[in-house]
Amino acid sequence: MRSFGLKNGNALYRVIYSLLFASLLIMLPILSYGCSSNKTKPDAELSSELKKQYVYYINRDKTRIQGEEYTFTETGTSAQIEEMVNALVKNPAHKELRTSMNNNFSLIDYSLKDETLTLNLSPEYRELSPNEEILVRAALVRSFVQIEGIQYVQFTVDGEILTDAAGAPVGLLNADSFIENDGKEINAYERVSVTLYFATMDGKNLISGQRSVVYNTNVSMEKMVMEQLIKGPEVAGYYPTINPETKILSVTNKDGTCYVNLSEDFLKQTYDVTTDVVLYSIANSLIDLSNVNRVQIQVGGDSQIVYRETVSLETPLERNLDIVLKDEQ
Repeated sequence: MRSFGLKNGNALYRVIYSLLFASLLIMLPILSYGCSSNKTKPDAELSSELKKQYVYYINRDKTRIQGEEYTFTETGTSAQIEEMVNALVKNPAHKELRTSMNNNFSLIDYSLKDETLTLNLSPEYRELSPNEEILVRAALVRSFVQIEGIQYVQFTVDGEILTDAAGAPVGLLNADSFIENDGKEINAYERVSVTLYFATMDGKNLISGQRSVVYNTNVSMEKMVMEQLIKGPEVAGYYPTINPETKILSVTNKDGTCYVNLSEDFLKQTYDVTTDVVLYSIANSLIDLSNVNRVQIQVGGDSQIVYRETVSLETPLERNLDIVLKDEQ
């Protein structure tokens, strides 16, 4: 009896084991499907899930922009654009920051085409100082390009394409268009393209070239151009015109006349270039800016000087393209 009991007990154990094993086999696809679903769902829907990003504001001193963390409550490009517009006009949490969409101007409308968001701003936008304007522009661009489906931002003012301080169209902007200190702060720096005139190899003519410059918008464009001229050319085929020891004492612009006050080192010519090449490298480069019509050169605050004993600096210079070679490399 004992032996009979053990034999039947083993058989019963095998039946129960078989049933449990069969149940596990049936459940495995369900368990596997459930694990797979939980793992892949965030990846598959990552683009539409709510993500923590930043709304960019301007500090009270108007010297940089800074981002505050923000979590979208909406999904989809159009809905998030609307949400960001509303977020930008609200006061930030930090008291040292203020909105980048202030009461001085407003957003008339916007449009999205080919991943480029066009922001059409009211005419009051033109009244912003150059320093504040670049900060506002940086804050808006940085805020909107975080939204999926937006690669670039361009600006119009009352329907007209926005131009930079040099009078050139600003064009399409992205996050890399602005210089940042870290992930959330950007100083008042801007990248612009200016036309500079340097000497030919024989020193008898000028050739023009474009230079992309990152500059502090607290410094005038006129002074920045002079700094670049004194710095000299950066590519082959162009030759310097101004003594590199020359110091810029001041640069001011009044009624279209740019007054350039240089140190006496300017009179010590170290390059084999003609007088006209030196003077008109300055005049032509500055007059290429949209707000300059004439250039008055001074040395130590004095314009009663005959430069190199041939040309009086008393008379303001106008543009001279006669000594500029075309298509010269």
